[in-house]
Amino acid sequence: MTDSADTTLPGAHSAWMEHLLLIQEGPPPSPEIFNGDPKQEQLEAVRIIGARLREARELNNLSQILAARRLGYSNSSKLSKIEGATDTYSVPLWLIIRAAKVYGVSIDFLFGVCDDWEGSGAIRSTNTWVLEAWERMRQRDLSILDQVHCEVVEVAEHTSALIRNAEEVVQAISDYRARHPSFDETPMSGTVVGRAERLAQHAQEADKALRRYRLVPTAGRAE
Repeated sequence: MTDSADTTLPGAHSAWMEHLLLIQEGPPPSPEIFNGDPKQEQLEAVRIIGARLREARELNNLSQILAARRLGYSNSSKLSKIEGATDTYSVPLWLIIRAAKVYGVSIDFLFGVCDDWEGSGAIRSTNTWVLEAWERMRQRDLSILDQVHCEVVEVAEHTSALIRNAEEVVQAISDYRARHPSFDETPMSGTVVGRAERLAQHAQEADKALRRYRLVPTAGRAE
């Protein structure tokens, strides 16, 4: 007796597996059967598309004139007929594609397949106020930064001038001491020298800070 050949088709399930899948996943969906009048469905589709085009346009706060111009019409009469569904065969496919991009909605929404109008197209005019508010805040922040920059530059210039003056005073005291050996024996000479040394130290620290924050050019300055 010969072994019986396995005649199971690739991808097919045995009876018990089909029963198990039926329990776990439920019965397969019934196929959609259309038996309506195509002409009536055409009229309904045109009506839905027209209504969805109008709704998408209103979501963008666009007038018919402006929307028609963006969609490629020379005037708004054709768009008005399409939105009003007065011409039963007046919806070209290219208009659906353009409308999805211009209005930023999904094609499924325009065809009435779903109610989710969100698409990946252009930013809607309804959100223009968000962009305008952001731009106003950006300009305000830039203005504040510019004012702060001007104030910092002014302070840096005065600080740089004070540093130069401090260096000149310290150098003058040093030159005076060198020309007058008896200076150190005069009253208050120690106080003057000590304060001059502290002044020189603070001037050096201020100069380093200006250089560190790049508030003054370093070219031409003695290290």
